[in-house]
Amino acid sequence: MTLKFHRRIAGVKVISFDLDDTLYDNVPIMREAETKVQDYIALNYPQTRDWDLEHWRQRRIELMQADARLSSDMTALRLATLQQGFSEAGVEGAYRAAEKVMEQFHHHRSNFRVPDAAHSVLTELKQHFKLCAISNGNVNCQRIGIANYFDIVIQPEAELKGKPYPDMFSKALNYYQISPAQMLHIGDHPISDILGAHRAGCHSGWFTGGLGGSHQLTVVPSFSFDDLSQLCNLCELA
Repeated sequence: MTLKFHRRIAGVKVISFDLDDTLYDNVPIMREAETKVQDYIALNYPQTRDWDLEHWRQRRIELMQADARLSSDMTALRLATLQQGFSEAGVEGAYRAAEKVMEQFHHHRSNFRVPDAAHSVLTELKQHFKLCAISNGNVNCQRIGIANYFDIVIQPEAELKGKPYPDMFSKALNYYQISPAQMLHIGDHPISDILGAHRAGCHSGWFTGGLGGSHQLTVVPSFSFDDLSQLCNLCELA
């Protein structure tokens, strides 16, 4: 199978990439990171020893439902969840304790090697397009060895809401001084990536091998694909 086009694409100058579950399988990475962080919490903050991973996940879900902004900023969500939990458990200096745990989390969540296939595709595409990263996550692109492919890496900040809000797409468009029709966004999530790109007026490429399912699509992507290597066919559009 090659790219399956659903909309006509022309005039693309910039390709933006989601990172987690698009360029690499993030599920086992996160599973290991959360396990190691949970061990760190249990060792250093015994007040929470009865709270397992599922307890912390449920807390994150509740905070996401209570604050829509946190649902698109994974770093802010985790930090807020930890601070809330530590405060309730009576941990002294709850905010600083949460920051220390996040330092551990950031270390473990970026402790992996990106597959060679992703490097090959990014190398090929960079010869024909400008590339940037637009991610709701908090992976360190420098540490995992892909920062050199991107002109800019855009992730949520205090005044920059994550996908599907248009903030990060707008930042990329302003950075390159291009129109939305000149940017193509690649990602696996039907809402944050495909709907987000659509709202920003950009083209979208849906990776069907990620976490999202077709039942979650609310708009039709410009094209879909199930193997990263298929993106090399985009070079014909340059």
